[in-house]
Amino acid sequence: MLQKFVNSDFRGLFNNGVFMRLFFGRVVTDVGDSLYFIGSMWMVLELTGSPFYTGVAAALMRIPDILTVFIGPLVDRWRLRRILLSTQLINGVAVLLVPLAALTGHLSVWLVLFLIPLLKLINGFVYPAQNAALPRLVEEDELTRANSLFSTSLRTVDMIANAIAGALIAIIGAVALFVVNSVTFAVAAIIFVGVTVPKTTRKDDVETEDATDNGDADKGGYLVELREGIDYVRGSALPAVLFGMMVNNLAAVAVTAILPAFADSIGGPAVYGLLVAAIGAGGLVGAASAFLVEDLPFGWLAAVAHFSSGALIFVAIAVPGVWATALLVFIATIPTGMCNVLFFSMVQSTVDNTLLGRVTSLVSGTLSMMAPAGGLLGGALGSAVGSVTALYGVSITIGLIGIYYLLHPQLNDLSPVTEINETQLGLKQPD
Repeated sequence: MLQKFVNSDFRGLFNNGVFMRLFFGRVVTDVGDSLYFIGSMWMVLELTGSPFYTGVAAALMRIPDILTVFIGPLVDRWRLRRILLSTQLINGVAVLLVPLAALTGHLSVWLVLFLIPLLKLINGFVYPAQNAALPRLVEEDELTRANSLFSTSLRTVDMIANAIAGALIAIIGAVALFVVNSVTFAVAAIIFVGVTVPKTTRKDDVETEDATDNGDADKGGYLVELREGIDYVRGSALPAVLFGMMVNNLAAVAVTAILPAFADSIGGPAVYGLLVAAIGAGGLVGAASAFLVEDLPFGWLAAVAHFSSGALIFVAIAVPGVWATALLVFIATIPTGMCNVLFFSMVQSTVDNTLLGRVTSLVSGTLSMMAPAGGLLGGALGSAVGSVTALYGVSITIGLIGIYYLLHPQLNDLSPVTEINETQLGLKQPD
């Protein structure tokens, strides 16, 4: 495994100009997303003083993810560069409504709560577009490394931008942070101008998006194409994998709702920042090192990843000392970070290219179905039984996901990501 790390070569990706523009544009977009998340959550708490409303905000942040299932057919039909540009421009204008409302004396929690799902839905086009673009920009044997770079950038941004957002709020205030946020979206739009993605048609001809528009839209309506994506994965192993990841998402969002109260009980806001950074750093390490374990059987790896993560979080809650808790939380998020990258690499390498956009959206939307409930459930549990007991329950849930992967007959014998194919997953070939 160490030799594989030493011999790994990212030069092909770094020398791919279009890929690097897509990559850096996504990095800046993630900065904007992180600034907006921290700023919105803090502003809701600042305006209401109620953890209940922050739980509502966390749920609203996740609800649009469910709707990404309907975005896939649009991503497959629209020019990807147009999607990337328009989402950033709309977001950049929308976030300015907060400082404008504050300037005119009309700022309220309801405006912030309204903007949270709206902006999340708009930016929900970026991730499926990115996933649809990657297999067209890089070689198949570079997909895991490409996904590791993208996921690593997201985790890095989460870790650094969250800390920067907190510092900026303390220095310039939450309202001014939204002005900075608008600038990041504008910069991302400028970077995306240089992204031209080859477009694969149903006949497997390759042409650039600049030379095509919606000419293939007449080959099927939106609902027909959405149904094609659903039929393609029905009966395969993907729904079984997705169920485990859905429950994991519920648990992760529940942690997001509970963590502030838990941190306050053991040390205050500084501890909260430390734990959030630990989660981001662990996910970063896991995403960056996913290619080291891509040759291991995916079913077995997913089982071990979730069981060990749940066990480590359980110990982290019980162990005395803030730094010991943060270290264990950091380690606990590494295996699930690996698992997430490998899963999407598996989807990208096995799914037919003509269906990849809608399948990616279907996967993303399905993964997110339980996330809003996670925010509300986490807040309710934290209020009812206390943050410590609630976190114990979450850790046990994550461990049970590992047992689920181990015992499920479709999952426990899945091959490594580098070897798995359409046939083993049970995907139905499109007509």
